[in-house]
Formats: sequence, structure tokens, C-alpha cells
Amino acid sequence: MRKLLLVAVLLVLSTVGLSFIGVEAANLQEQMYELYARFDAGILAFLYPVGYYDFETQEFSLSQEFNVENLYFGLNLKLPLGMFYLRGAAYTTVGDVMSFTETNKLGIFGRVGAGIDLFILSAEAGVRIYYLFGDPEFGFSFNPSLFYVALGLSF
Repeated sequence: MRKLLLVAVLLVLSTVGLSFIGVEAANLQEQMYELYARFDAGILAFLYPVGYYDFETQEFSLSQEFNVENLYFGLNLKLPLGMFYLRGAAYTTVGDVMSFTETNKLGIFGRVGAGIDLFILSAEAGVRIYYLFGDPEFGFSFNPSLFYVALGLSF
């Protein structure tokens, strides 16, 4: 019964525009990765940090509680090229939006990458970009050593 319910939920979500559901890992340091749950629904995209993984110590630490201020939301553009695709996305956090009236600054986190769709499985890799909107002294931050990898189901 649970499997049937899961299939029904996935079918409904895929018909309303859910295009990706999976896990994304972004490097923080050389051997430390932050793990996100990622949901793309058409041009809307959502990320939520679920934990950290340290390759050196082989330890995974799960986030203790849900905090809506840590939720990333934004826009997602995907250009399909057969079974391959190019993707660009821009996110901000709920916490940044809620504090924008006091700080007049908004952090924008970007992702630019390429991926492959094999049936319903999807794999993607790319680089991360950061821009602090509202700060005239802060430029566009692009560092190729800041990368991400995503694995999941695509519809």
C-alpha cells in the first residue's frame, strides 16, 4: 500500500511540474561537504541543508531541527540537449529575505552546471556562484574550486 501511495504521489507531483527531487552535495572545505535536499518544480527551485559529511573522518552529522530561515528558494532554468542538459539556478534564503529590511543586503547563491538524464535518474555537477545584493563594495564571487554534485530522480 505504501509503494502504491508513493507512486501516486510521484505521478501527481510530476504532472504539476516537479522536475527533480534528490540530494545535492556542495563542498565547504577540501574534505567537508554540506548535503541538501533539492526539489525543482518547473522554474522554481528549493534547497534545504540536511547535514554535513566529512570525508577525512567518514562522519555524517544530521541537522537537529527544521528551521525555515535556512530554506533556500529561487529560480531554475534547465536547457535540455538530448539526454544531457545545462542548468542555471539562483537562490536566496528565507532568513535573508526576512532580514532584508534591516540590512538592505540579500545574499544570492547561484549554481551553473551540466547533467545527464538516464530514464528517471539524473546526475549533475557544476560550480557555485555568490553575489551580495545591496553591498556596493562586494563584487561577484566565482571560484571554480567551489563545486556541487547532485543525484536524484527527474521527471
